[in-house]
Amino acid sequence: MSKYRVELKSSRLLVIFKLLVYVILMLSVLNWQSESIQYQLLLQMLTMTVITFCFFKTVFYYRDQKLTPVIFTQGGEWLEVAIDGQISWRMTDKSRVSGLLLFIHLISPLNPRHSKWCLIYKDQVTKRDFRRLCRAVIYQQQTTGID
Repeated sequence: MSKYRVELKSSRLLVIFKLLVYVILMLSVLNWQSESIQYQLLLQMLTMTVITFCFFKTVFYYRDQKLTPVIFTQGGEWLEVAIDGQISWRMTDKSRVSGLLLFIHLISPLNPRHSKWCLIYKDQVTKRDFRRLCRAVIYQQQTTGID
């Protein structure tokens, strides 16, 4: 099986999604019925401050985060290449494909109880790599139970 190296980059779609959630949360706090609880204005201001803090914290954390390159095969082998070493994973049939996002479920080959989800947005990789990843996920779904 061929091995493919994928360089992940930051995603605009993720930032837009976070911004949309932030706006919805802020509008819902501002839409509270007036004077329904004591010190409501203070509680609204405090809630909006916490939401704003969390939003900026996640945006700046994501912006400064270094994304590690990935080497994968269509057969489901997944290798994260970091500066201090490599981490091996295996793709499962729980992984899903959508038009803008890949939900990739990974398990450790050494300990099957250790698993994680990897979300890859369409604009994080090249079109060619996104198609390759989609094919790998679909292959995993189709070969379930055959092993």
